[in-house]
Amino acid sequence: MSRHPLKTAQSRPFPLEALPFLKSVPEGILLNIRVQPGARKSAWVGLMGEEIKLSIQAPPVEGAANQGCLTFLAQWFKVKRSQVILLKGEKGRSKVFLIKGLTLEKGRSLIPTQSPDQLE
Repeated sequence: MSRHPLKTAQSRPFPLEALPFLKSVPEGILLNIRVQPGARKSAWVGLMGEEIKLSIQAPPVEGAANQGCLTFLAQWFKVKRSQVILLKGEKGRSKVFLIKGLTLEKGRSLIPTQSPDQLE
């Protein structure tokens, strides 16, 4: 299986220090995500501008995709589900999540940047 970095929309790998979708706030970190609901499986996909793209298995009906995002992010960042809060984008595909208690350094270390294997 070939290994290549997570790519931007322009098909260039991005450096770990420059993660435009990740921001530190006093409560934890903010994560800007572009969600693709109804996917075959839930996984990180790549970058779309200032957002990281996440495909979610749940359908886009009655908040199921939002709940799928909350569960996926809690498992990915190894925090309780109650620590992941949807701040913006309840009805849209562009969303902003707060992950309480997570430092920017820890968040950066858990973001997939090296290979597709890290995206699942």
